[in-house]
Amino acid sequence: MSNESPTYTLHMIGHGHIDPTWLWRWTEGYEEVRATFRSALDRMKETPEFTFTASSPCFYAWVKAADPDMFEEIRQRIEEGRWEIVGGMWIEPDCNVPSGESLVRQGLYGQRFFQQEFGKKAVIGFNPDTFGHPGNLPQLLKGLGMNHYIFMRPMAVDERDYPGGTTFWWESPDGSRVLTSNLGPDYNCWDETRARMESLPNNPQLNPGQSHILGFYGVGNHGGGPTKAAIADILALQIEDGPLKPVFSTLEGFYQSLEKDLDSFPVTKTELQHHARGCYSVHAGVKRWNRQVEHSLLTAERLATMAGLLRANPYPKADLEVSWKDLLYNHFHDIIAGTSLESSYEDTRDQLGAARHRAKTIINESIQTIARDIDTTAEGNTLVVFNPLPWPVLQPVLASPIIRREHGAPFHMLDNANTPITLVDEQEKPIPVQEVTGESLSRMPFAGRRYAFLAEVPALGYRSFHARLADSSARTEVPLAATRTGLENQWWRIELDPYDGHITGLYDKGQDVNVLTGGLILSVIQDNSDTWSHEVKEYRIEAGRFGQARLQVVEEGDVLASIQIQTRFGNSSATQELTIYRDTPRIDCKLSVNWQETYHMLKVGFDTTIVDGTATFETPYAHQVRDNQGEEEPGQQWFDLSGTIDGKPYGLSILNDGQYSFDVRGGIMRMTILRSPAYAHHDPARYTPETRMPIMDQGRHDVAFQMLPHGGDWRAANTPRRAWEHNAPCIAHVESAHQGKRPPSGSMLSCDADNVVLTVLKEQEDSDNLVIRGYETHGEAVNATIQLPLMNQEVRVPFEAYEVKTLLVDRSTWAITAANLLEENE
Repeated sequence: MSNESPTYTLHMIGHGHIDPTWLWRWTEGYEEVRATFRSALDRMKETPEFTFTASSPCFYAWVKAADPDMFEEIRQRIEEGRWEIVGGMWIEPDCNVPSGESLVRQGLYGQRFFQQEFGKKAVIGFNPDTFGHPGNLPQLLKGLGMNHYIFMRPMAVDERDYPGGTTFWWESPDGSRVLTSNLGPDYNCWDETRARMESLPNNPQLNPGQSHILGFYGVGNHGGGPTKAAIADILALQIEDGPLKPVFSTLEGFYQSLEKDLDSFPVTKTELQHHARGCYSVHAGVKRWNRQVEHSLLTAERLATMAGLLRANPYPKADLEVSWKDLLYNHFHDIIAGTSLESSYEDTRDQLGAARHRAKTIINESIQTIARDIDTTAEGNTLVVFNPLPWPVLQPVLASPIIRREHGAPFHMLDNANTPITLVDEQEKPIPVQEVTGESLSRMPFAGRRYAFLAEVPALGYRSFHARLADSSARTEVPLAATRTGLENQWWRIELDPYDGHITGLYDKGQDVNVLTGGLILSVIQDNSDTWSHEVKEYRIEAGRFGQARLQVVEEGDVLASIQIQTRFGNSSATQELTIYRDTPRIDCKLSVNWQETYHMLKVGFDTTIVDGTATFETPYAHQVRDNQGEEEPGQQWFDLSGTIDGKPYGLSILNDGQYSFDVRGGIMRMTILRSPAYAHHDPARYTPETRMPIMDQGRHDVAFQMLPHGGDWRAANTPRRAWEHNAPCIAHVESAHQGKRPPSGSMLSCDADNVVLTVLKEQEDSDNLVIRGYETHGEAVNATIQLPLMNQEVRVPFEAYEVKTLLVDRSTWAITAANLLEENE
């Protein structure tokens, strides 16, 4: 046995961590990028061995725009191999809040920039400061051309154990793997470089026998990069006779040193969580803006592609790219996580508002140009309802009372306030319609009126409906009833507490089970943690609940019935509206809260009767099963608890329009609505009223969610599709009477497999060919038929379990081939 001491090769990575927005605004971050990159270039002139690693194509685009000469210097150093580009994503994003498609676009636009400007793509994913990493990320990284991944949070020992070592194969549910390393102890190193190097071999969670160790150095957060003193420390240790052998290295060089040992690394098949659980919910506004912009852009792409295929309008590729990049920048982990300055969110509001406006403009132009060619000469006033999703839907739709009867001539739906309206589809089938509360007060006879009906619309398509004066209702004979304390239809009986306003019972008539003993419970939770909620795992101590309820029936008719519930707590007030329908089992909930509490949290709770439940949460292009022990967990458009009630398989899904933070303990499900610490409050600093710091999430917030009780588990209810429908509802368009070459109903894209969600229909970035993307939702392989009915095309496509699949469609031949996430043929 040898008594020789081990030697360690220390791969020292020169880096300057840059938060372009955090405790400063993006304009200051712009300059910090320039200053950091200039410093790195200067160090290269001084020390020939020095290398530098930097991510974020967005930063390079800024430098190219502001300092073309510096950009050319960087290009030269990249060609020399001394400047390493990593990350491949437009910015270092949060990975829990952005949707799966947003993470794809981070890589699509980021890698395209690197390829176009430097002739190469990043091969190493890089998110050192991101607050958590979903389990499906390896599949997305592989599809974006990256085979390795660097992260720091959750940190070894303090936040998570890595018992097999901090370098491991990270495997997503579909089987994709990337070689992954926790960079510990920090991505920053100011003036203690020598001490950092000496400490690296002492990490207790290094891999067994590991001799090549990763170490970062350089001033960071507000940029800076490696200093002259740090470089001198490395040079000094290089000439010492000892076990530590530092080298100026790159991340690619580090992974090359491991190639002979690839089979020895452990495999991890879980998500990499948790850090800063408060970031899943804090700053509710930015999270809701994000969801709205994500769906607006995807809807704009699908409808613009539809319009282009119908030769109605050219595809607005440039506007969409600008809009996506505005969104992607604001996915930076300190922005969308809610941890930046109050003033910085004015910039975010403007950037996301601009992106959403462009998307809405594209949506409107696409709808207008398609509708102009639809034959709308049928009797009555035409309403064309567009479904932006690639599967058929049955959804409640609200229609305006003013439409156009003839070219240029306005005609309102009511001759007088008492004239009933009937609605028919293109087959002259009567559709029940109900007048509901409008949005205005006016002397006009039709003011304040809107009309609700259920629209069945083809996949990614449209359907025409015609409003006419009528003498009778088209109401079906199934029951629908409302009282001040209850709602009932053929599926549900819902009972409400008249004093506190929460649900006391939700009875499923078909399954003969009571699902809830409590629901719509607005709980106020004590929350003394900082903005990030450092070291907090769960929020459990209630300060009280909203109560002093006032309940009233606000809608009851042929289509729907609604109860309004007004409650108070402290200085805050809330209005909830609970709605059920005559001809669909959908249960809608709307919450408008005026929040005026400080260092508290608001949750809406559901006390289910489900036992032996499994908690499942949507994650980017996937889902995650977690323990239901009450810890705060990240999720996206839905979360679910499925088990049994009275021995029957049963579950409850909650769908939302902008929430990302949830907890499940036993049979109790809760969704976090708001948190109210001070802006950018970071422990160990302490807040006192005398500090006069602004408090987050004050004022009015509007939230829409659905309860989806179901027999069986969430797969039986097809919760993923229902959640997409909740976030991308049908669009009602008023169209004047005219002849047209298009039929009154049509579909552009569909898929026959219920466990496949098609999310993307767009033009390829480098051509006018089509890109179709979808993902398998249930963990079950399937052969799906994808159809483009208006083009008379279809193809049979296999989806493996959990697979995210991209297809390219050649518009000249309609040949369909598989591609990676970069829209390159595989």
